[in-house]
Amino acid sequence: MTSRIDQESHRNGYRAWRRSARRSRGNQLVEFGPTVWIIFILLLFPLIALGTLGLRYAFLAYAARLAASAGAESSTFLSDSNPPSNLSAVNNATKAANLAVSKFSGITLTSVTCYIVVTPLAGGPAVSQTSPLKQAADVNNNAYNFAVALQAQLAPIVPGTEQWSVPIPGVNSPLSTSARAECFFESTQGLTQ
Repeated sequence: MTSRIDQESHRNGYRAWRRSARRSRGNQLVEFGPTVWIIFILLLFPLIALGTLGLRYAFLAYAARLAASAGAESSTFLSDSNPPSNLSAVNNATKAANLAVSKFSGITLTSVTCYIVVTPLAGGPAVSQTSPLKQAADVNNNAYNFAVALQAQLAPIVPGTEQWSVPIPGVNSPLSTSARAECFFESTQGLTQ
């Protein structure tokens, strides 16, 4: 007789377990929607925002590299030697930077600054200047590079929401940033012009 009672209680316990398991399956389905929204808001949206800003910054850095390369191939630093065919390094770099940035959306170029970077070959600190050299370039003792620094604003991911919330650079207000690149100047004799 005890075995029959044990079997009956075992069946009743199994039935109760199946009823509770059936009820909890519906809870999981109802909780799935809010969980997906939490994952989207907390993880996916910030990743998309950072990815977009990172891509725009990569385009800005690429524009700086193109500008430095275009300026380093010029024959003079500041004054045009034979316009419009032979522009100065500063004018070539500005033209190349504006052209490169115009091909990508979400980047607004605010300034282009060009430098001559003089690095002693024997060692020591490099000196940067925005004006032409006062003396002829001494290629035996120094290396001469042409550097370009671009200042720009990256467009926000969610434009037009700044007036309703706290401004967050890059998300709902523009992000100010800069990129710099430099190349070896090819015509060092033109650095005085």
